Amino acid sequence: MKQTSKKILIFKLLILGFILIGIPLYIFVNYRDTVLNVSWLRKELPIFLNQYRNEAIFILLAMQIVQVVICFLPGQPLQFAGSYIFGIFKGYLISIVGIIMGSIITFYLAKILGKDAICTLFNNDKIEYYRKKLNSGKGLSILFLIYFIPGLPKDLLGYAAGISDMNLSSFILISTLGRTPAMFAGLLMGHFLKTGNYIGIGILCLIIGFILVIFYLNRRKVYQFFAHIEERERNGMLRRK
Repeated sequence: MKQTSKKILIFKLLILGFILIGIPLYIFVNYRDTVLNVSWLRKELPIFLNQYRNEAIFILLAMQIVQVVICFLPGQPLQFAGSYIFGIFKGYLISIVGIIMGSIITFYLAKILGKDAICTLFNNDKIEYYRKKLNSGKGLSILFLIYFIPGLPKDLLGYAAGISDMNLSSFILISTLGRTPAMFAGLLMGHFLKTGNYIGIGILCLIIGFILVIFYLNRRKVYQFFAHIEERERNGMLRRK
């Protein structure tokens, strides 16, 4: 029985390793001067997409999905490119659909492969830290905060959520809510850079600072809101049992 479990774990690790090491290695070898070059993504990707405008939506959508699944790839330049080519709102829709699809893939990939495989391949302490936080009874609040506050590390959250007690619908809803302000800021930044509107960039930075201050002052109400959702979710799980 133990031998079978080991074989299953090795098989899971091979699948996960192919997705998270094999594919990135292929990208690094063949596209390190483009896809992995932030400067290229910001300056040349919009030009490249503009040359293939009919296919640009699907290219950008696919890149966004891959960026979420292979979590070390930079995401913000893709949103810059989206606003350059499609405008702010259409760029947001393309980006958020790609992010949701990528998040669903990471969530179920982690759930199917299991905690042992995820912890073995990733930093075990970091994954376990996130998993415990998401299972702490304040998981939705923590999830929202990590996605909402710029600069916080969020690369492994999709995988951690998949091996936590959180359900997919809650994860997608709260992570999307948390991501949206920063995404709109990135899209606006791309639009302002395109038009050379540096005053707009300055105003945008002030607005972001203002939103963060308002959020901080009203943080208890935000926590209560997510606690209420979490309580309803727990009650629903108990009724189903």
